[in-house]
Amino acid sequence: MSTTKMRHFRFVSRTVFVKNNNIEKGLQVINRMMRDGSITAAIRKNREYMKPCEERSLVDRMRAKRIYGEGMSKKVDFLMRKSRTNPHPR
Repeated sequence: MSTTKMRHFRFVSRTVFVKNNNIEKGLQVINRMMRDGSITAAIRKNREYMKPCEERSLVDRMRAKRIYGEGMSKKVDFLMRKSRTNPHPR
């Protein structure tokens, strides 16, 4: 597949059938499809040029945020367990 086709591959088979000329409902469906397929995020990301050093910095920040979130979710899961013993019995 050529690069042009690969670039536009995410738009293939994105057809919405509108019933009773309900265009608002069709737009809601299209917006949901674009949001779930992360198309809008990709468009927003490529809207302006980002220097390579800024891009690396962004990747590092996102990685740190993901690692922090994983650690926090593990801590919350641990604290929400019901079977753990009370460390400070009264």
